[in-house]
Amino acid sequence: MNVLPAWLRGYDRGWLRADVVAGLIVWSVVTPQAVAYAQIAGLPPAAGLIAAPGAMIGYALLGTSRTLVVSATTATSALSAAAVAPLAGGDTAKFAALSAALALVAAALLAGAALLKLGGLTDFVSRPVMTGFLFGLGMLITVGQLPAILGVPAGDGNFFPKLADLLESLGDAHAWTVAVGAASIAGLVALRRLAPALPGTLIVLGLAIALSALLGLEDKGVAVVGALPDAVPDPSVPDVSLAELGQLVPAALGVMIVGAEALGVSRALAAKDGYAIDVNRELYALGGANLLAGLSSGFVQSGGASQTAAAENAGGRTQLATVIAGGLILITGAFLTGLFEPLPQATLAAIVVVAVASFYDVAELRRITSVRRSALGFALIALAGLLLLGVLPGLLIAAVLSLALLLKRLSRPPVQPLGRDPVSGAWGALSRHPAWEVVDDVLVVRVEGFLFYADVNAVRERLVDLVAAAGPRPRVLVLELDQDDVDVESLDVLAELAGALRREDVELRLGGVRSRVRELLGRSGLDASVAAYPTLDGAVAGQ
Repeated sequence: MNVLPAWLRGYDRGWLRADVVAGLIVWSVVTPQAVAYAQIAGLPPAAGLIAAPGAMIGYALLGTSRTLVVSATTATSALSAAAVAPLAGGDTAKFAALSAALALVAAALLAGAALLKLGGLTDFVSRPVMTGFLFGLGMLITVGQLPAILGVPAGDGNFFPKLADLLESLGDAHAWTVAVGAASIAGLVALRRLAPALPGTLIVLGLAIALSALLGLEDKGVAVVGALPDAVPDPSVPDVSLAELGQLVPAALGVMIVGAEALGVSRALAAKDGYAIDVNRELYALGGANLLAGLSSGFVQSGGASQTAAAENAGGRTQLATVIAGGLILITGAFLTGLFEPLPQATLAAIVVVAVASFYDVAELRRITSVRRSALGFALIALAGLLLLGVLPGLLIAAVLSLALLLKRLSRPPVQPLGRDPVSGAWGALSRHPAWEVVDDVLVVRVEGFLFYADVNAVRERLVDLVAAAGPRPRVLVLELDQDDVDVESLDVLAELAGALRREDVELRLGGVRSRVRELLGRSGLDASVAAYPTLDGAVAGQ
């Protein structure tokens, strides 16, 4: 693996202007989001500015995407808060240390997964399940931010207790705070729709700060951010015990699962721009980003769609844009935190609420329903699990649902009777080509999947049923076994199937058999009772 990324080794000076402009735009997007999303993670606004530079620069030096921006995201921030809060026990310093430690544990797991080349695991949770999980997460985050917009105390517990507390407090809403929150939401939505090329979040943030200072909103009872320390990364190892690190491992696994969004974004952009990413190196890069964020006293970071879209739309050519943005955030944290003092908390909450609105993907739920109605049920179960039980149990439910779907599909692969195209001689499923030819006394079948220990018994039962249902009963059953390997259990079950069919005067033959599988058939002794042929035509003809 090359130490330096390709963009740095072969940088073209002609790209510099585009990257500088993109860096400025990424800074304008990430800065307000970092400040706002720190609240989701249960941390002070400065934590977002502390965590972002290391994460952005770390990914830029290790990643393979030209434009992916790694910083705070709503999903990983919410996951961090859910994991850390029960362990911190109300201790602010402990909460911050555990948040940084979670980033380090996530970094270790990401690097380990990359070392084992497990990049495919990030796609483990199915799209319908993740859609439902994110929908519920958006609702949970929103109900947690609405008290700041209304100027009422925040409730405790999961979604429904918080919602009940919020409804009871509506009569105590603070008029000035509501006005600020509503105006902030309106401004964010209007700028997004009418002027999407502008940095709407930064504009609203700047206007809110200016109006707050001009009108003295703090004196009118509007909660503001207040004095912030310099938000400069403080390199250190968080003071947590080994036992606490162990307790953070499930949440770190959750960060990997939720972080699949980053790989999805980078894949999509790479495909659009005509290049490929290295999934396992992406895991290293995300691990490096979280390592630097954790050692900077920050919190977990991941690839964000909105930040990355800003870099892509700005015309950035390489990750130098992200490096520039990270440097600007460092300067902001070091010298400009005083500008955030008059910022209304209602505006920060509004930024979060508008950001998570993208999680309410009703159009995707409709599409899922139109394609496969049963998938909507899994999405709704994931959504309800999160609302009822919280973020981490909800994520566990999402993972278990996805595992159940995977196991169901793997253990019950379709077994299709085949016919032969009279023109080309190709074999295909009779369910799709009912007019294709069948051979008298020979039933040819294909398993739509890989034959292995988890599905071989179900396949055997299906084959027995197909032979029994065929009329007239076939003399030969030809099973296509076109795969690179076969396990011991499958060989044993094939031997049992051959014996059962032989007692019914039906011969089992294997077609499309490759050399490695032929070798295993010989080692197991199955070649003595079951004939294997390199092609289906040869198996049908018996020669």
